[in-house]
Amino acid sequence: MSDFFYAAATALVLSFLLTPLLVRFLRRRRVLDEGGHRKIHKGFIPSMGGVIIFLAFLLATLLWEPIEVVLHRRFELAALMLVFFAGIRDDIEPLRPMHKLIVQIIAAGMVVIAGDIRVNSLYGLWGVEELPIWLSYSGSIILVIFITNAFNLIDGLDGLAGALAVFSFTFLCGWFYGVGNNSEAMRIACMIGAVLGFLYYNWQPASLFMGDTGSLVIGFMLSVTTMSFIRLNGDLPDASWYKFPAVLSAGLAVVLLPVFDTVRVFLLRIYQRRSPFLPDKQHIHHVVLHLLHTHARTVQAIIGCYLLIAGLILLAAKYIADGLLIIIIIAFCIGLELLIRRIVNRSYKKERKKG
Repeated sequence: MSDFFYAAATALVLSFLLTPLLVRFLRRRRVLDEGGHRKIHKGFIPSMGGVIIFLAFLLATLLWEPIEVVLHRRFELAALMLVFFAGIRDDIEPLRPMHKLIVQIIAAGMVVIAGDIRVNSLYGLWGVEELPIWLSYSGSIILVIFITNAFNLIDGLDGLAGALAVFSFTFLCGWFYGVGNNSEAMRIACMIGAVLGFLYYNWQPASLFMGDTGSLVIGFMLSVTTMSFIRLNGDLPDASWYKFPAVLSAGLAVVLLPVFDTVRVFLLRIYQRRSPFLPDKQHIHHVVLHLLHTHARTVQAIIGCYLLIAGLILLAAKYIADGLLIIIIIAFCIGLELLIRRIVNRSYKKERKKG
């Protein structure tokens, strides 16, 4: 266990010490994110904090993982590097959406096809077991791209994406360690440390944003790690304490917040007859910020509610079948969205009356 602590501590120290150097470099080079318009922050804040997150993660991984394990994960690391460089390019000068999608398809294909990290079964969900190979490959690639971009979209408030990543990865790290997959747990521990070191500077008021460089890298790794969790869980014996009978619901719980927010925003935009890809202020963090007014309270409220809901789903996944639990999750999300709409509409009505 001490090696996991040292690996996470190494990544944390590297991230913590290198971040101020990056901030000074970006300010000198005027690589800054301008506030206003759709963005919540004001003034000019350096972005590209994901550079430090990735470098701290990579260095700690190379230092603490055996070389044979690193070589075994070479396709995943190469794909992560591809996403990393695409994120840098996008932070410096925005990539065209199609170019960004092509890079993500290539990176996801490297992991799913070459690395064989994929969802290959629905584990009895509504009577479906093993998936056809073409559906397993294509579905897993789509899943990686969707979760990666969903995490990117949730990065809208100081500390929100970083805190979400830490909690999601902490659960996954503990689970992989519990089932004896130490190499996976070690790699996740390095990412946790890297994000924690960065989070110190990203908490409100942030002196640095992670940018697409960070959110895409974290989202990509989270999607791949969640698929590994689902597949390994399916291979565990039924008597294992760590086995989730409703493994798809458990995997959904890990990424529920970004997935829920992305789906609801896309559906709202389509309902309003707008492009689902057109940016606006309808994300969950915009809504909660409008109600609570401060960054810190908004992030605390969102993360607190997420931990409670995800925890309940993970607990239920030990006792309820996937078919029923997924229906419950969908019904809950619909009810939550209706409640959010009602609260927001009342808030706007009160503001108009005061005005």
